[in-house]
Amino acid sequence: MVEKEIAHYNSLPYEFEDFMDEPKLSDGVICLKLETKHPADPEKDWVPMYEFGIYAGDERVGDCRLRIGYSEGMYYSGQIGYAVDETHRGKGYALRACRLLAKVAKHHKMVKLLITNDDGNIASYRVCEKLGAKFIRKAELPTWHDMYEEGHRHMNIFEWDLRQQ
Repeated sequence: MVEKEIAHYNSLPYEFEDFMDEPKLSDGVICLKLETKHPADPEKDWVPMYEFGIYAGDERVGDCRLRIGYSEGMYYSGQIGYAVDETHRGKGYALRACRLLAKVAKHHKMVKLLITNDDGNIASYRVCEKLGAKFIRKAELPTWHDMYEEGHRHMNIFEWDLRQQ
């Protein structure tokens, strides 16, 4: 079952010729500032990735990532990752950041994004629900995955359909 799901996601369309120069991403409450562009690393099964700082005004309140493309590893780690500093949690910044990242994903012709989180991460689970992402499954991490080595064992897998945005 999981193998079929991974094959399905790996067959989804996307275009990546190069990174966007400096995407302007703001919703009037937060803005995302591009910090790093990571090229693909096929040996590690890593796809290209953008890293942004999340800013409320001039203050950096967290960070987020967007991975472009699909791979077996992305099924478990997802295309979007985010972290909001503890003192700034509860203000909806992760939700807003995800919506802004969708613009970059659409630029690369992506139609669906996977967002994953640990069982105990209720706040991240709620972000997925508020985005309208569909819960796919609780997946056991394979031992070869980087996150397994970090101590993670299971991930909630959500699918966010960008065509509905």
